[in-house]
Amino acid sequence: MIKSHNRRSPAHRVPPNILHLHLLGDSSGKSLSKSLSITPQKSSVPFLLLKMWYGTFLGKHKLLGITLALTFFISGCALLPANRTQQIATDEDATPTPIPTRIVARKPTYTVKLGEIIDELTFSGRIAAVDQKDLFFRTSGRVRALFFERNDVVKAGDIIAELEIDNLERELISANLDLERAEVRLETALRDLGYEQETAQANLDIAQLQLSLLRRQTSASPEDIAIQERRTDMAQISVDRLSNGIDQLLENDVARAKLEVAKLEKAITDARITAPFDGQLKSVSLLAGQAVEAYDNVAVIADVESLEISADLLSNQMDNLEEGMITSVTLVSRPGLLLEGTVRRLPFPYGGSSAGSTVEDLDKSTRITLDQSAAEAGYEEGDLVRIIVELERKNDVLWLPPQALRNFDGRRFAVVQDGDAQSRVDVTVGIQTTEKVEIEEGLEEGQIVIGQ
Repeated sequence: MIKSHNRRSPAHRVPPNILHLHLLGDSSGKSLSKSLSITPQKSSVPFLLLKMWYGTFLGKHKLLGITLALTFFISGCALLPANRTQQIATDEDATPTPIPTRIVARKPTYTVKLGEIIDELTFSGRIAAVDQKDLFFRTSGRVRALFFERNDVVKAGDIIAELEIDNLERELISANLDLERAEVRLETALRDLGYEQETAQANLDIAQLQLSLLRRQTSASPEDIAIQERRTDMAQISVDRLSNGIDQLLENDVARAKLEVAKLEKAITDARITAPFDGQLKSVSLLAGQAVEAYDNVAVIADVESLEISADLLSNQMDNLEEGMITSVTLVSRPGLLLEGTVRRLPFPYGGSSAGSTVEDLDKSTRITLDQSAAEAGYEEGDLVRIIVELERKNDVLWLPPQALRNFDGRRFAVVQDGDAQSRVDVTVGIQTTEKVEIEEGLEEGQIVIGQ
């Protein structure tokens, strides 16, 4: 009889995956005191089949059951993975994977060609007003009033803003009164002088006539003639005295009063910002009551009716430019529209402008005048443009792309392919652009050059 058990005791616990088969007897009735313990894999097919068989046929066929159980167990062991020694032997017999050979990239080759090469300078700029000026107060103070805002259109002479000038205005009124008083006194003195001069001249004329009359009279005594001569002399003295003019102090009073008025008017003008020309306020950084310092830029005015291109260039770029050069201009917003222009002004010392202190002299931008007006071309202030200036053009010259030539320690050379052989040839270059390099000496048309 065969029994299956998996008993557990405190001293010894049998793992649940061990199946014990106790052979209690054979077909002859002899008892066997021997047991068989089988420990296969839980998930193996033989183990499952053995359990199924054990539950179904154990009671019917004792000896046959033992034989089938051993058969299934041996078959299951054959399906288990190979041991470590067999795995190592299998790995040693495997063919190793070959390492692929590294592919060496071929260097590009270029052919020396004959053609045209153009040296161009390309840079960016913006449409800006020809006349643009920073505005500022010439004295410090607080803003009393702001009469215009940003983007307002103003006329030449319009007061844009002013500081607190109440005291100056009162002083100016008083100075004007003093000037008026001095001028009145001067006018009165001049008027009186004119009357006195006319009177004195008339008295002189009368005295001279009386003297002439006495001298023609035979009855006139020498005493009468002498008296009349003295009267004539006195009349002449009066005329001479009045010919010196009015009192000089009166004229000085008027001049002093005018200087005081001019000084106060200048102080008031310095405390105001006035539009220097017709234009538009591009920026205004002022508020009523705001404290400002003298000569701090607080506003910008521009003549938006007259536009040109303004560009800030590097020194090496301006070295290649001259005033009067023709330019090609493209609007970034309208790439299909091609405009033409002329370099109007280069900053000092690259152009004809001097190192003066005027606003234009201090402007470091390059200015380009466009042949087409804003109305014709449709551009506006602030538009971004692309400018191309042709510096030099050559026809029928040898050229190579820049990547075909090499530099080493100041030496410019090319690696020439001649059949299976290669040789290094020193070259002399001319015009150099981003796409072409002129070859002046060292190479011939049609030669093959190996690039870098």
